[in-house]
Amino acid sequence: MDILHTPTIMLSSFVTLVIFAAFFGFAWRQERKSLELLLWSLAFAIGAVGFVLLTLRGDGYNFITISLGNALAVLGLAMIWLGLRAFDNQPLKIASALVGPLLWIVVTYSSDYVRESVTSRIVLYSILIFAYSALIAHEIFRSENFRKLPSSYIVAFVFATHGLLYLARIPLILIWPLAGNTAAGTSQPLWYQLLTFELFFHSLAGGFAFFAMVKERTQQRYKLASETDALTGVPNRRSFLAQLETHLATQPAKGALLYLDIDHFKVINDRYGHAVGDQVLVEFAGILSKAVPRDALIARMGGEEFAACLPQADRADAIAIADSIRTALEARRLSTTKGVLSATVSIGIAFADRQKDVHAIISAADAALYAAKAAGRNSVWSEDPSGVPQFAAGSIAPAETAATLLSLSPARSSAATRRPTGS
Repeated sequence: MDILHTPTIMLSSFVTLVIFAAFFGFAWRQERKSLELLLWSLAFAIGAVGFVLLTLRGDGYNFITISLGNALAVLGLAMIWLGLRAFDNQPLKIASALVGPLLWIVVTYSSDYVRESVTSRIVLYSILIFAYSALIAHEIFRSENFRKLPSSYIVAFVFATHGLLYLARIPLILIWPLAGNTAAGTSQPLWYQLLTFELFFHSLAGGFAFFAMVKERTQQRYKLASETDALTGVPNRRSFLAQLETHLATQPAKGALLYLDIDHFKVINDRYGHAVGDQVLVEFAGILSKAVPRDALIARMGGEEFAACLPQADRADAIAIADSIRTALEARRLSTTKGVLSATVSIGIAFADRQKDVHAIISAADAALYAAKAAGRNSVWSEDPSGVPQFAAGSIAPAETAATLLSLSPARSSAATRRPTGS
């Protein structure tokens, strides 16, 4: 006597698949750009149809119930894999997804031995299920995007376990063969009953895990949007200040802060229009992103002001990086409807070994930036060991440097939050 009623379990699996097919289909209608939602909806729907056909099979071979029913079940799993690739913005491998189902149809239809042997069919079917389950698990472990989503590990576990259990059916079917028609209520070995229940659990757990993964990605997108400047794509002021505070708390005496301001940006907006001004900001954000080390933190602080935290940079490194940013923008030429546009940037540098908190290091970098603006712009200024801004690199002449330094008292520099007119 069976401990578990196999037909009831298969019916429960069918209902579960239909519910998730409807859910992901509805979700796709709300978000048509998410191809993975459509693929997962189709995957669960195709799997449900396959289940119906499998429950209708008789004692002998039938093309519709055996060849087509199992092929649809394999295709459903393959489409789940395609959905994961779409979720990860990877190209879809349609041919690879169709190989398994087509192989099943061709072999079961053309081979008399496979058609007449339940054992051989289970061996082939188990290999195909294992292959696509392994692809699903591999897709998750391969991608850095999935590693950011905790629920993706549940998906990987569910499908890796599913594949291994199906692979285990091969030795089990050889040791304990099935008795007659598995869909007609004939008493079957315990292993078959348990693996049928696993199929129901796999359908349920997999569907909920995909739902959780989509929800986590949506939450991450909202969080990223709240921390990112919409125009340039770099972090915004709030995100940068939080990360800078963390850096100063964990490594209080290391690194440098660059404060950058595009020169005469108001003039650019007035002369060329705000669309061109936006283009300049985007171009500069790209220059900044490429010039700083990979561990650097960058942000648009507002308007034409940007900032960069260089966690490992010493004074020489920070000045060299800042000047490379300055020269890169100076050399860039931007074609507009009103002619070719060039722009420059002024940069102030402060160092974490002198400043105790976020406010102090930003004030010091801002004072150095003020000095660069006052000295004629298109230059890099940094605080010296005593906290006084000094010329570090750029277009300013040495004689002008000395004169400007004498005119800037430490008190005025440390409090400088204003910009010269038309900064």
